[in-house]
Amino acid sequence: MDSETLILLIDDSSTGIDSVRRALGDQAAHFRLRRVPDVPTALARIWGGGVDMILMNLPDAGSSGGDRLAPFLELRTGAQGVPIVILCASADENLAEHAVREGASDYLIREAYDVDLLKAVRSVTKKPDVSPAFSTSLTGKRGKVLAFMGSKGGVGATTVALNVAAALAERHQVIVAELHSELGTLPHYFQPHRSIRDIGDLLRMEAIAPSDVENCLWPCKSVPGLQVLFGSRSTENTEQLNPQNVRTILAMAAELADYVVVDLPVSLSETNRAVFEGANFLALVIERDSISAQAAKLILHSVDSWNAARVSMGAVIVNRSALVSPMSISEIEHQLSIPVLGLIPPAPDLCASAQNAHTLLVTFDIESLPAMALRDLSQALAAEVPLPRHIDLPGAAPIPVRVISSGMSRAGVR
Repeated sequence: MDSETLILLIDDSSTGIDSVRRALGDQAAHFRLRRVPDVPTALARIWGGGVDMILMNLPDAGSSGGDRLAPFLELRTGAQGVPIVILCASADENLAEHAVREGASDYLIREAYDVDLLKAVRSVTKKPDVSPAFSTSLTGKRGKVLAFMGSKGGVGATTVALNVAAALAERHQVIVAELHSELGTLPHYFQPHRSIRDIGDLLRMEAIAPSDVENCLWPCKSVPGLQVLFGSRSTENTEQLNPQNVRTILAMAAELADYVVVDLPVSLSETNRAVFEGANFLALVIERDSISAQAAKLILHSVDSWNAARVSMGAVIVNRSALVSPMSISEIEHQLSIPVLGLIPPAPDLCASAQNAHTLLVTFDIESLPAMALRDLSQALAAEVPLPRHIDLPGAAPIPVRVISSGMSRAGVR
């Protein structure tokens, strides 16, 4: 970031600028921060030139009469195109969204300063990141892409993908990407505030740049090495994922992290095919019943028919409930002709508790059997893809796969 970047804070409290500095952390030295108490003073400073960005506190309810957006509208009219980011309390999020519709560049919830402010600054000022937490300069590094898809809906593929990503993030930089163009589920899981960008924002761009992908990543505070690319949350989004923008997003994400964990909807679309072709590994999540196994077999047959989709594959078995006569592991491997890399034991109450806490199973109860099985699975997948390869090399030879027995024994499998 340029140390000459000037951020103007409009706040009647002299302590407000200290909150901004704390939120910027070790990046604060890369900016010049100035505070003014009101809009007229701000406009005089803006007209003097050199202001790159404006942070404006919305007046609290009851602190000013009339239209609470009136100061913002006055500022917008005279700000000469300088981007304005609204700061508000969580209770005023609807008002802040109104401000965005009226021309604000973004809004931030004060309670989420520590996560979101630096990203908002980078986004609206178009400055590159120099943060050591995620080395995002395109150095030619290629992370490994691990794709997860269920054999049918409701088998828990999203939960498995998310927890594998979190386990990997304990030692690596990881992006979990929810490649859904409509109504992703991870926003409901984590509940970020509504100004967080998602894949829908990327799809609305004419051309996607690496900085655009980075600016749409949400850092998970409970797992410092994990960032999330949320699926679209808007019901008004008409843009659809297509093979080309999937390849672009994956290629750029793979240069930003050691692992990119992709959560896919159940589909044999050309979009998913583009992911399979670009992935180092495809984990097919199934249950131990004949319907799930048959669905998985049909998927594998289709993937095999795509000559370009030379992706290594393995199965992950999720026991959502204790079956009286489940299919044996050997029978599943025989039917599918791919190895079983892990088995997750049933724990519906534990999964529900982790979801209600908006956290991850592998960090919620680290000594539980499901958490240990998911950690073993992450280690198995990391071992199976030891070397990165370029995403645009669909003809690369498959990677040899072995059955990981340690995770199964810890889950109580015989």
